[in-house]
Amino acid sequence: MKPVQFKVPAPQDKSIYIQEDVLDKFYPYMHRHEEYQLIWIKEGIGQLLVDDNVHEFQPGDIFLLGTNQAHVFKSFIAHECVRSVSLFFNTKGALSTMSTMPELRNLLDFVNNCQRGFKVPPKLQGQVCYHIEILQKSDFLDQLVNFFYLLKSLSKVFSELEPLSGVRLAKREISKPFRIEKLCKFLEEHFKEDISLDEIAEKANLTPHAFCRYFKNCTGKTFVAYLNELRIREACKLLGLGRHDSISLIAYDAGFNSITNFNRVFRNILGISPKIYVRNYRNYLYD
Repeated sequence: MKPVQFKVPAPQDKSIYIQEDVLDKFYPYMHRHEEYQLIWIKEGIGQLLVDDNVHEFQPGDIFLLGTNQAHVFKSFIAHECVRSVSLFFNTKGALSTMSTMPELRNLLDFVNNCQRGFKVPPKLQGQVCYHIEILQKSDFLDQLVNFFYLLKSLSKVFSELEPLSGVRLAKREISKPFRIEKLCKFLEEHFKEDISLDEIAEKANLTPHAFCRYFKNCTGKTFVAYLNELRIREACKLLGLGRHDSISLIAYDAGFNSITNFNRVFRNILGISPKIYVRNYRNYLYD
């Protein structure tokens, strides 16, 4: 299902926008929007489907959703009251001037590194809730300053944050050297192809043994594990679209040369089989 491109009703005279909702259900359609969304669940229990992953939520949970990241919240209990507070902001809008201010550059880099979102760690939930409540009570310049304090609090635990979807990058990959960055970009663009260890090692001007050691040191993953996660991410996207006649075709389109290997890797990474993933995905969308 193609996500609905949603337009957040943000006022034109604000760099950030706070909205509190008390409803009988969340917006029911898979959707996305240009703005980042930091959402605090105050009431409600259910599941969040975001891109290719599913996360359970309960009162007190806080999620950051990246710009144009497809998502939908589903409650476990129909017509149960749900209450949430959302903070919307767009780094390409009024906040784009952050990039020209040296004092705010680190905060902008932090936000840009969170394109795939994250769930706020439990130990930080109280502090983030406090900042959100302060933001609700403040206005204009005070609100903007408090927003920067909120980002600063989150940026301090960046190494502990797990993306809501896609490949989970190791802590050491946050500030990659130029060479490994080029190699990772190559893998992102060619993961569907049959890439051998010798081929990628040659691109790095290293022997296969030296490359394996270098790649693991920079990313925290082996070359094969990293490549498999890229392929599983693609497979999840294709499974969600539902445009293929069989899971076997999806496996080959994602870069796997064996359905047996695909099923094994898929289960190792996501903990469930591709068939169960498809069934759950459709249930979350249409139940």
